[in-house]
Amino acid sequence: MRGAKSAKWVAGAIVVALAATACGGGGGKEAGAKGEVDPNGIFSIEVGEPEKLLHPADTMESNGSIAMSGLFSQLVDYDADGKLVMVNAESVKTDDSKLWTVKLKPGWTFHDGTKVTAESYVKAWNWAANINNKQGNASWFADIKGFEALHPEAEGAKPTAEALEGLKIVDENTFTIELASAVPYFGYKLGYEVFSPLAASFYADPAAAGEKPVGNGPYKFKSWEHKKQIELTRFDEYKGTDKAKNGGVILKNYTTLETAYEDLKSGNVDVLRQIGPKDLPVYRADLGDRAVDQAYSAVQTLAIAFYADQWKTPKQVDPKVIQGLSKAIDRDTITKTVLQGTREPATG
Repeated sequence: MRGAKSAKWVAGAIVVALAATACGGGGGKEAGAKGEVDPNGIFSIEVGEPEKLLHPADTMESNGSIAMSGLFSQLVDYDADGKLVMVNAESVKTDDSKLWTVKLKPGWTFHDGTKVTAESYVKAWNWAANINNKQGNASWFADIKGFEALHPEAEGAKPTAEALEGLKIVDENTFTIELASAVPYFGYKLGYEVFSPLAASFYADPAAAGEKPVGNGPYKFKSWEHKKQIELTRFDEYKGTDKAKNGGVILKNYTTLETAYEDLKSGNVDVLRQIGPKDLPVYRADLGDRAVDQAYSAVQTLAIAFYADQWKTPKQVDPKVIQGLSKAIDRDTITKTVLQGTREPATG
């Protein structure tokens, strides 16, 4: 799968555990512990059940996002240093950070064979921003001129427009984005999955499309057995440079990391994104060179329930209570002992 689209402003550590037969289940030459690679092999990875349908503008958690990252490609992505890289876009340009012109690379198609065009993006963004469609990530379109008319803030209000005023189709492969005000970093936001295009077939039945997504990414949808697994297969007509190097991926559902770890050891799953605290002291000995420690961007917190009654009245709870709790947590000892050095203490 491709690299995660996350900024590098939060540093952490992830434990990626690989089984000896990873990528060995595709029906071709079997890959084993000696390191052979089967270009048609299928590997499985531990995930949980997505919370919602697989809609680009409504998938807000990691279990859904890991599927979306294979199914959809965006206009841009980022390299290891955070530099903007063109993906489905040939160029994203602006002279004033307010009016942006997007030109698409020609020849891209969705998994159903239909063309990816400027309309594929503009229509998708208009649908996602419309308050009637109840997309959890709709606020990502708030920079675009006319968002308030399509997504009014008042409780129970209806949209007074049918489309975002700031989106205009120039030709089949070109569209413009006018923002309500200048946003110098707007081009970087276009790498988030909420800005994915949608195939024309989506609008006939969005609910059905969320169960069987038609994307434009390196993998195409094969099946979704709820609370069991999602299977993706390589899309051979994919035009991006980040082509799939194997036959497909099975996203296997687990409710606990401990169960997944036992399946890893017995060969029933190939990759774990993390190891549970119980197994952190032993995973390196258990897995040997199959264990990979890899940095990733995330933060783990103890969050205050600000929606609770005692927080609704100003000054009812002294903020020093929270400060005291924070200072009482020995992050350094916890990360060194309980988490076996796989995390870094937060400093701010």
